[in-house]
Amino acid sequence: MAQTGYILSQLEEANSDVQFEILRVTTQGDRVSRPLFQMDRRGIFEKEVNQAVADKRADFAVHSMKDVPSEISPGLVISSVPRRATPNDVILYRDGLDKDSKMLVGTSSLRRLAQTRRFFHDVDVQPIRGNVDTRISRLGRPFDAIILAKAGIERLKIDPPHTILPTSKFVPSPGQGALAIISRKDDTDTIQLLESIQHRPSRAESEAERAFSSMIESGCRFPVGAYANSSNGTIHLLCAAYPLDDSPPIICEDTGTDPILVGASVGRQMVEKGASSFALKWRQSVEEWK
Repeated sequence: MAQTGYILSQLEEANSDVQFEILRVTTQGDRVSRPLFQMDRRGIFEKEVNQAVADKRADFAVHSMKDVPSEISPGLVISSVPRRATPNDVILYRDGLDKDSKMLVGTSSLRRLAQTRRFFHDVDVQPIRGNVDTRISRLGRPFDAIILAKAGIERLKIDPPHTILPTSKFVPSPGQGALAIISRKDDTDTIQLLESIQHRPSRAESEAERAFSSMIESGCRFPVGAYANSSNGTIHLLCAAYPLDDSPPIICEDTGTDPILVGASVGRQMVEKGASSFALKWRQSVEEWK
């Protein structure tokens, strides 16, 4: 709802003669409480919402880009990508924590699990679900720290004490911080309206990261990160795939002017270096992390 409110404010500023009404839709992702990595995540936060657009009950849908599968429903299209929020992860600590002691860290992301075990020396990482406020409320009950997307607290306009984690160590999830606005392909009037808030560098970054994700078929059961940066028409993409054990991650990167080609190039590099074997091992062991 916070994301939708942000998008509507942008659209109203750019199109003063248009009025909007919000249709609330509950998704599979809203109804389940299990850690996301223990299920097939593809579409669990977007399928029902996009169906409302396909059925013409809604004109467009607002999603976190990282929740949108590589292939969306026929007849629908990502019509607009507004300016991206900060893509970094952040860590929040409970009050009075001795950071030199062993920490219990909460996250439901396999990517953050793998990165946390490498970045911090003495941690126990356990699953945590819920919206941003719910997760923050669990600091000290029982978590010593939690790791979230910076974009989540930005969009809720809250500012709890936090430390921004570097993208070089905590390479974000593909699409993190970006929003995708989806409409029907044949609804040219709505597409034109949505394009009024398109941010081309953010779109290019998202396209590179999604092309990479599509190439290696990443998801919640396979911890990978992808971070694209667009500058003066050039895209640089840094990606990382994390093994189940303590061996080094696979790091690949590329630069170019076509975001989709750059993403596919890095995806091919990742596959050639053995990322698929990482995925198999994670999927075989993921149920052991409860």
